[in-house]
Amino acid sequence: MDLLGINKKFSILFFSAEKVRGGLFVRTDRQWKLVRYASVDVDSQNPSVAWKQVTRSINSKDGVFLLSGAMQNGVFFQFDSANLSAREQSGAVELELPRKVMQLPEDAVTEFAYSLPDANGQVRVGVYVFPGQGIDFLEARMTQANFRADGFIYPFFALEPEDPELYLPEIEKDFAFANGAWKAVSDCDGAAQASVENFRADIDRLIQIPDVLPDFNFAEALPMLLAARMVASGKYDRCRNGLAVLPEKLRPVRFRKHIIISIVLVLLLVLNTVWSFSRTWGKDYSTYQSLRSQISRLKHQISTGKRNAKKSSREIKDMQRVIAGESGDPDVVAKLAVLSNVLPGNVLVSSIRWSDSGVDMVLQSEDDKLNLPALINPLGLWRIGQLQQRQTGDSTVATITLKLVPIVKSVPTVIKQVKK
Repeated sequence: MDLLGINKKFSILFFSAEKVRGGLFVRTDRQWKLVRYASVDVDSQNPSVAWKQVTRSINSKDGVFLLSGAMQNGVFFQFDSANLSAREQSGAVELELPRKVMQLPEDAVTEFAYSLPDANGQVRVGVYVFPGQGIDFLEARMTQANFRADGFIYPFFALEPEDPELYLPEIEKDFAFANGAWKAVSDCDGAAQASVENFRADIDRLIQIPDVLPDFNFAEALPMLLAARMVASGKYDRCRNGLAVLPEKLRPVRFRKHIIISIVLVLLLVLNTVWSFSRTWGKDYSTYQSLRSQISRLKHQISTGKRNAKKSSREIKDMQRVIAGESGDPDVVAKLAVLSNVLPGNVLVSSIRWSDSGVDMVLQSEDDKLNLPALINPLGLWRIGQLQQRQTGDSTVATITLKLVPIVKSVPTVIKQVKK
């Protein structure tokens, strides 16, 4: 009932043929308090005036508003049942109706409420049946008084099996409640005189009633206080599914507006969340793209740095090899001259590389009978370490790869031998 607001405030209007009474109840700490009360006589010529005056006096538009009273030709009865759900209990009520009511009213409207289960798991179910004209009667009064109500409570729904005797002729003239059951008034001695005092202590336990309320009379207000007791004890909250008899057109629309407002607020919250997320996502995406660009540049710089480092490493190694190498043979030019003299004129030297370990040469010649070992070995300067000859396709030019390994001899001796 938090959604309805009954945890904070509620109003009750009790109607009968002679009077209309109403009260506003407010929650204070752990107890309810009757803060406003009104009682107006009904004018038979214009009964809606009393309804309008009471609703204005108790400010029925503030909080939950409930109606209470007895409908013309209404029938009330009780029966014991198992502790069932509201839907299952409704089925049990339908089964009991033919047994308790000889003839159902025309267009019968049925509402019910049930007590807490006893030690045996049984509940006392109260059922009130009245003609459909009762709804038309309420609609006429509510329309004329210009108000709507959240629900209708028959006062005797508040009674529990352990309650004392009660006789309210304003609601029921022929029967009284005694020993947990309904009996004829003649069988209930003293019920008419003691009913008010029997319930005063129980009402005071749940509802605080100030002594200064104008026009308040406990005996006259007891039917209204019984309905208030049902709400204050939580029984109305527990049984409200069985008490939903007022059509939608008679109920206030404030909760529908609350739901619409809540939906609008949720949509605004979703839109705000989406907007905030889109802005955050845009910034994050821009930052992500910037980081990707920086990463790409860093990768390129790293790759360039690696290539430069590898190149520098090769250059350093070559430099170290040059630095660590010996000055070489001072007669290298003379040796190359000797070598060039012995090579035939049809041999082209396309590449030559000189090092301490030998001479690497690439020769090209069309002479397929060229005998390099016969030309080089007599010089006594080198021995042939590698000799490879290849010829591609139909070309008559052969490519010769030659590696000459120096023979350890003093250069002057070699030159002297060549001169001889």
